[in-house]
Amino acid sequence: MGRDLDTRFSQLLEGIAKHENITVEMLGKTFASKEIENRRTFYPQLKQVLLQQELDIAEFKKIITNCWASGSRFDLIQFGRFTKEEDAAEVLIQTLIKDFPRNDAEAAARIDAYITDAVRLGYQDKKGSPNGSAAAALCSVLLTALFPERFVDYRQSRWRDFARKVGYDIPFPATGSYGLGIVWAGQFAADLAGTRTFKRIWNGENPLWAVAGIAWVLPGLKLGEINPMSGVSDDNEITTLLKHKKQVILYGPPGTGKTYRANNYISHLNTHDYEVHEDSLLDQRIFSLTIYEPRDGHIPDLLPGAHFTYDWKGRRNWQTYYDELQEGDVALAYNAGKMRRFTTVVRCIRKEADSVEFEIVEQFNGPSFEDMKNDPGLKESILVRIQMACSLKRLSQVELQRIIALSEGLTYESLGIELKKIRETIPNKEFVTFHPSFCYEDFVEGLRPLTTDDGTLTYRVEDGIFKTLSRRAFNVLAERAGIEGRWNESESIPYLDDTEKGELLRAVPEVPFYLIIDEINRGDISRIFGELITLLEADKRYCGENEITITLPYSKEKFAIPPNLYIIGTMNTADKSISLVDAALRRRFGFIEMMPDYNVLRNLPDDTNDEVEDIADIAVEALETINERITSNYDRDHQIGHSYLMKVRNAGTRGDALEMLRFAWYHEIIPLLQEYYYDAPAQFNEVVGSKFVKLLPDERGFEIREKLYGDEFLMAIEALANGNREQGQAEPDE
Repeated sequence: MGRDLDTRFSQLLEGIAKHENITVEMLGKTFASKEIENRRTFYPQLKQVLLQQELDIAEFKKIITNCWASGSRFDLIQFGRFTKEEDAAEVLIQTLIKDFPRNDAEAAARIDAYITDAVRLGYQDKKGSPNGSAAAALCSVLLTALFPERFVDYRQSRWRDFARKVGYDIPFPATGSYGLGIVWAGQFAADLAGTRTFKRIWNGENPLWAVAGIAWVLPGLKLGEINPMSGVSDDNEITTLLKHKKQVILYGPPGTGKTYRANNYISHLNTHDYEVHEDSLLDQRIFSLTIYEPRDGHIPDLLPGAHFTYDWKGRRNWQTYYDELQEGDVALAYNAGKMRRFTTVVRCIRKEADSVEFEIVEQFNGPSFEDMKNDPGLKESILVRIQMACSLKRLSQVELQRIIALSEGLTYESLGIELKKIRETIPNKEFVTFHPSFCYEDFVEGLRPLTTDDGTLTYRVEDGIFKTLSRRAFNVLAERAGIEGRWNESESIPYLDDTEKGELLRAVPEVPFYLIIDEINRGDISRIFGELITLLEADKRYCGENEITITLPYSKEKFAIPPNLYIIGTMNTADKSISLVDAALRRRFGFIEMMPDYNVLRNLPDDTNDEVEDIADIAVEALETINERITSNYDRDHQIGHSYLMKVRNAGTRGDALEMLRFAWYHEIIPLLQEYYYDAPAQFNEVVGSKFVKLLPDERGFEIREKLYGDEFLMAIEALANGNREQGQAEPDE
């Protein structure tokens, strides 16, 4: 229940955020804030009054009147009746709260007994009928003030509606006792407050008060029904394949709605932008400086404040970092002699063309090369791969984080570094179209030319769309799982231990990412994916049972595909048959065939008039006839999809329907068939008939006849729909 509840609550909040036109994270500051603040103001006051030896009824009345949770004006009038006999009301309240039982069954019984007496004392409507719901509301307010970790102010309809929206079990019927309902609502609120999603957004004392505030505001939003199954759309076929394969291809003839179905699937999932909050160095620079003894002196022996000069000659591989270095920047000196460890914090105080003067800041016991080589976060870093043979290198945030973790007495504060909180908005879906010139460098990574300020042409590694989306998916997943590690640009995917990977996997359903690849078969798929073909399999993804991490060819970074990234491709079989797709790729994708669906066209809107319906029927029958003939003299992969006639189906008048049919016929269907049968005039004539095609005398060519209009056009289409072979068997014109 815990993980499912967290997922469903997260989905509900996404719907609320969309309704409020804000991010999910902003809900903690704005949504139901007045309700929550009211509880935080008045419940402590109420608790103080209730714990006094003698109940101050006047103060009690004042607090209840101001506490919004007490309900409507009608309830307040009844509250006045209840407290009219002050002594009796005080005795009843004291009987309720004194030695309140911890056992839920006993608590429910105590509550029901109180409500019975409260109704007798004053909680009745104007006709004298019992009003237990108002008495129960007051009872829940009293218990919430005294036991904020156990109870919430109660309105049965609000809490039941809230529970249904997040799929939480309601274990008793609508006629159940108020006592059971109040105890249940408190447990529901406590479970909800314990979810990771709630803690991430509402982080404060007495969390059940925040849950109650949400319950009170929720009915007024009119969000409609919330799908209680997280991440599940109406398209169970795609959902099932993505669950098992992680990627699916929708394939079929043109016009069968493949792209529409892919986009529609994503829209059902209420996809949105996520926000990632993380600590960042931003523009603060920390360098690694490699020292060689005796050439550079005995740096570990120098006291703070001492100076030394570092010569800069013939170190072109690291010139970029030398250019970045500025006076005042801090570096961690690595002694590459016998010590082979980080030993000293230094600061640049003067920079010349061929030398740098550094000042000793402090000595520290840093990690040795062996420590770094055995550290999961550093062993794949450039520092280790080149065995610290870098004269000067700017440290990445991960490298600095791990060096500090492996050092004694070294902190961000001691380095004068202020980690700044940054918030990045991340879209969780991308759309790309493959084409013949699309390549690995566009999809994963590649070298791109770059002209420097002095006009020099150089090259840099640039991430492609899939690598970028993979990094985004991992970072959002890590934050949702409560893991500190982030996959930063120009860095390898972070190392996680088994416990962290378990947390990561549990969070996968909460933050799915989607890549839609349209026309996936128009590109050279094997070349575009390259070595990623192996990583696509579900069990070989990051955290998978047979996880594989590869080294990318250009950046030399470690790469893996996160488990929350899904691929939906579309494939037009008229361009390339599925049988021609690389067998290795076919094994890694699930496939869903989409053929012409005539029922979509026959299911007309309810307000369709009879004349439009007649034209739509003719259009559907003509499409069926054409596709039967295409299948007979060509193949089933080149049929015409139903989407070409969707505008006919949705037309409002007979004239509009006829014009839409005529447009689709002459400007979409005929040109497509003309392309199919360019070298087969007789078969083309057989498919559409002589009213639309004129065969040349030698039957080796054809011409499209002059366009028909109005009823003459409709009659020709109707004849085609009826399978009139007179059209299909016409003799060539002289």
